[in-house]
Amino acid sequence: MTDLSMGDEVPRLPRFNPEPHAYDRKARNIPLTEPTTSRSLCMLARTWAVLNPNATIEERQYLAALIATEIAGR
Repeated sequence: MTDLSMGDEVPRLPRFNPEPHAYDRKARNIPLTEPTTSRSLCMLARTWAVLNPNATIEERQYLAALIATEIAGR
């Protein structure tokens, strides 16, 4: 009969690397004044305007005011 046991082998784990990966680090705070954020908000407003062609002037002004407030960081 053949012995199929692995004996006293201990599984070897990879060596511990103390340097954190990018996904382990705390995410940075992205301010609304960053150009990417403000451009994204404006593009979203334009998309909304195209998808809502029957929106009133008041609704469009309200949306513009909300975006301006967000970009100003208030």
